Amino acid sequence: MKKILPLFALLFSAACTLTPAFHRPDMKIPAQWKEDEKAAETDLTDWWKKFKSPELESLEDKALAQNLDVRAAVDRITQARAAEKIIGAALLPDATATAGISSAHGKTGGGPTTHSATGNAGVNVSYDLDLFGANRAALAAARADTAASVFDHEAVALAVSSDVAETYAGALALKGRIYVASETRRTLQKTLDILQDQFKAGAVSALEVAQQKTEVANADASIAALEDNLAVALDALAVLEGEAPQDFKISAASLGDLALPDIAPGQPSELLERRPDIREAEANLVAANADIGVARAAFFPSLTLGLGAGINAVPLAGGPAASALSLAAGLTAPLFRGGSLEGGVEKATARERELAEAYRKTVLIAFQETEDALAAAKSAEKRRSAYTAAVAAATRAYTLADQKFKAGAIDYPTLLDTQRSLLAAKDNLVSANLDRLNAAITLYKALGGGWRESAKEIKKEPPPSPAR
Repeated sequence: MKKILPLFALLFSAACTLTPAFHRPDMKIPAQWKEDEKAAETDLTDWWKKFKSPELESLEDKALAQNLDVRAAVDRITQARAAEKIIGAALLPDATATAGISSAHGKTGGGPTTHSATGNAGVNVSYDLDLFGANRAALAAARADTAASVFDHEAVALAVSSDVAETYAGALALKGRIYVASETRRTLQKTLDILQDQFKAGAVSALEVAQQKTEVANADASIAALEDNLAVALDALAVLEGEAPQDFKISAASLGDLALPDIAPGQPSELLERRPDIREAEANLVAANADIGVARAAFFPSLTLGLGAGINAVPLAGGPAASALSLAAGLTAPLFRGGSLEGGVEKATARERELAEAYRKTVLIAFQETEDALAAAKSAEKRRSAYTAAVAAATRAYTLADQKFKAGAIDYPTLLDTQRSLLAAKDNLVSANLDRLNAAITLYKALGGGWRESAKEIKKEPPPSPAR
C-alpha cells in the first residue's frame, strides 16, 4: 500500500487538460455613442428609484419578489447548481458499502439436519484519476452553465422591472388622458348649455346644437375607451406583480407623480459588463469551450483505481472472521469508435463557433438598442417641449374664442375648432410625456440597469463545492 500511494500522487499530478484557453470574441467597440456625448458613469442599481415615486418603488420590489417568471428563473439557477454538484462528484472518490447474510440447511445420510449462517460486509472505493481532464472540463462547463442561469435570472428580472415601470407609466398616462377628456367633456357640456339657451332665443340654429351634442357624445365615447384601456393596463400590471387583477389598484393620479431622470450612458465598452444578456452569452461560450476539452479527452485512456475491503464470518458457529483487502487499477482506452470521437470534437468546436457568433450579435443588438433609446429620448424631449408650447398657445386661443363667442363676435364653428385644437394639444402632451418616460426606461434597460451590484456579489461567491 505504501508503494502505491506515491504512484497515485504521481499519476494525479500528471493529469492535464485538453480544454483550449478561453478568449472573449474580438469585436470592434465604438469609442462613444452617436446620439449622446455624455460619458459620465451612471449608477444603475435600483434605477427605478430615479423616478422619485414611492409607489413605483414598492411595485418594483414586489414584482422582483413575486413575479412568476423571476421565480421560475431562480428555480433554473437551483437546477443548474444541482447539476454542477452531480458533475463535480466525478472528481471525488466513489464509495459503496455492501452487507449480507446467507443460511444453508443440509442433511447427510441418516444424520441430523445441519444449519449454518454466513455474514459478510464490505466497502469498495473507486476513483477516476481524470488524467486528461475530461471530468474537470465537464465541471468547468457546468459552472459556466450555472453562471449563465444566474445572468438569465438577471435578464428576466431586468425585463420584468422594465415592464412594470412602462406599464405603470402607461396607466398613469391613461389616467391623465381620462382627466383631460373629462375636463374637455365638461367644457363641451357648458358650451352645449349656452347653445341651447341661444337656440331658444333664436340666436343659433338647430344644426349648431346638434354639432355640439355630437362633440359631447364623442367625448363620452373617448372616456369610455380610455377607461377600458386603463383597466387592461392595471390587469397587466397585477400579473407582473404576481397578483390576481380583481382588486388591484394604483394611487398615483398622473405622470406628474414621476420625475424625469437625466441619464448619462457611459462608454459603449461598459455594456460588455453591464448587460446580463451579454454576460449570459459569454457564459454559454465558456461552457461550449469547456465541452471541447471533454470531447478531446474522450480520445485518451481513462484510469480508475479501486480499493476493496471485506469481512466474512459465521456468527452462529462463533468461528473466527476472515477479512480481505484488495487494490485494483483499471485502464480503459478507445480503439475504434467508427468516427464518433472525431464527430464529437467537430460538433463541440462548431458549437463553440456558433455561440461566438451569437455573442457578437448580442453585443451588436445591445449597441443598437442603446442608440435607439438615446435617439428616442432626444426626440421625445423635443416633442414634449413643442407640445408644451402648443398647449399654452391653444389654451390662450380657446380662452379668447370663448370670450368672443359669448360676446357674439365669432361664430360657433370657430369656437369648435379652438376646442378641438386644445383637446388635441393636451392629449398630445400627455403622450409626449409618456414617450419621454418610456425612452428613459428603455435606455435603462438597454444599459443593463438594475443587475450590476447583484452580479458582482455572485461573481465573488465561489461555485458550490461538489463535496457539499
